[in-house]
Formats: sequence, C-alpha cells, structure tokens
Amino acid sequence: MDIENAAAAADRSQLHLSPRDGPAPGEPFPPGSPRIRSLSRAECARIHQASLELLAGTGMVVTSKKAQAVFADHGARVEKVDDRVYLPAPLVEKALATIPSEITIPGRTPDRDYVMGGDRLGFINFGSTVWLHDLHTGKRRKAVKSDVMEVTRVMDTLDSLKILISMLNASDASPVTETLHTLAASLANTTKPVEAIPPTADLISKMALMGEAAVGRDTFRRRPFFFTGVCVVSPLTLVDDCSEVLMASVAHGFTTSVLSMCLAGGTAPIHLAGTVVQHNAEVLSGLTLGQLVRPGAPMFYSSSTTTLDMRYGMAAVGAPEGAVLNAALAQMGRYYRIPVRVSGG
Repeated sequence: MDIENAAAAADRSQLHLSPRDGPAPGEPFPPGSPRIRSLSRAECARIHQASLELLAGTGMVVTSKKAQAVFADHGARVEKVDDRVYLPAPLVEKALATIPSEITIPGRTPDRDYVMGGDRLGFINFGSTVWLHDLHTGKRRKAVKSDVMEVTRVMDTLDSLKILISMLNASDASPVTETLHTLAASLANTTKPVEAIPPTADLISKMALMGEAAVGRDTFRRRPFFFTGVCVVSPLTLVDDCSEVLMASVAHGFTTSVLSMCLAGGTAPIHLAGTVVQHNAEVLSGLTLGQLVRPGAPMFYSSSTTTLDMRYGMAAVGAPEGAVLNAALAQMGRYYRIPVRVSGG
C-alpha cells in the first residue's frame, strides 16, 4: 500500500515529469545550474506538499526503538503495533530549515577541502564493488584490501573527483571489520575527503578513533576528513541500522548523506512523478531525524534512484528514466536550499 499511496499523492497533485531543454517559462537558469530541468518551482512546491501528505498520512516504518523515541519526543505519532511513525508537516519543515545551505567537507589537507551547496558542481565515483577483473591474471575475483589501496591511489590523482568513496571492498577482512579495513586502506592513500558507509552504528566511534589516530584528536574533531552515508529502504522504511548509523553520525559531528534508491516499477510507483514523491518523502524522513538529534548538523540530500529493468529484475543504471528522475531530485535539493548529490548514471 505504501507505493500506491505515493502514486496517489502524486496524482492528486497532478504532477507530470518530462525533461525540458531549458528553463520553465519565466524562470531563467541561475548561473551554473544544469541545463536539463524537469520541474518548475511551482511543481517543486507540489512535490513537497505531496511528500508531506505521504509522511503525515501514510508515515514511515521505523524499526529502531531509539529513533521512534526521538520522533515521539518531537511530536510525531508512533504506532507500536506496526512500527509506523507519522511525521506532521511542521516538524519536517522546521527540521529542513536548520540544515546548512552550504557545507565544507574537509580533506586531510585544507587544499583538498570540498564545499557543497549553491551552484557548485563536483563529482564522486561510485563504489562498493565486490568483484573485479584482475588485469594480471585475466580472471574475475573478489576485491581485497590491496586492491582498495591501489585504486584509491589512482582516484587521488584525478582532478575531476572531488570526494572519494571506496570503489572496492576489502573482502579478505572479516565481515565484521570489512568497513574499517576498507576505510583504513582509503585514508592511507588519499588526502581527499572520503565517504564511509558503516553497516552498524557501533562502527562510528571506531571510525572516529581511526581519524584521531591519523591527525590527532583535536584536529580530527575540528576537521573530520571523512563523512558517512545512510540509505533509506524503499518503500518508506527506516530500518534499525539506517536510523542508528544516522543518529550516531550526526552526534559525532560527521557530515551525513541521506540517500534513497527507489526503483520505479519495483519499490516505487511505475510513473516517475510518484517515484519522485516517494523518494523525496524517504529522504526528508532521514534528514528530519538527523536534525532532531542535532539541529544544524551538516547533512545533504542524495539519490541513486532509477527505474527497474523488468526483463532482468535489476536496477537500470544509466537509463533515460534515471536521468529524468535525478534531474528532478537535484531540483528538489535546490528547492530546499540544501546541498544535493545525485547519480549520474
């Protein structure tokens, strides 16, 4: 029913997504803005209202009792029977107002700092690949820690990449410590900012100790040179690890990305306007939780949403629908005047 409710919210708002080669009538492009625009500002407002309707009327499934308590303490209604949390519009809008419109993600050295927000444009690689094609043996195998180190050194030299996420996973480490080994291999081979995606909240404090060991406690706390990302589960679910990693991250002062990976026609409505509404509601729920824990915490709006390849049951990364969706979602981040990152295919 969650997907149907997202589609219905979009339908009631009479939203239609289509790429435009240029600005909406009467809305000139701001300097540096992308040249594909799917939504006018009025349409962004309707997406926002439809998302608020979805969060207040359908709600989010929030399985973490800690997160439920945070939402309840700030006026959200929590139904314990099905772990559903209903977020009133004023709560969400108050949280959005406290997110900084510009954030600096420090590198190990100040010359590698990256500023997000406004009309700035930068690139980050995609990551977390499990398998690779070994150039020496010609065989397919799982990536190991030494591979992470080598590929990080290559990415460190690429001026187009302003932030790095580990392209590979250190699968030769224990599953319990794989994230820490992968992060250590990355940090030892670049001075650029690095995104880490810990699977459980207890790793956040261990990651902080790694940063403090590298540059000293005071320096790292003043300039944490990696940040964290969490992914909401579609449709409309904040699972334990997502909520608790997010809360631990903002409590430690780390910049935090809130991402959704909706699949239109799979985990989200088949029509793209409904997918944008659902994605937007999911990301707003995570941003709201972070701001309730620490108002003013540096956070940004993220998307890897695309459409489902129904022939193979896979995410159609690079599909034309993905470009339309992410153009629209980039505009939603700009509509909220908060930093935004979207998939480029």
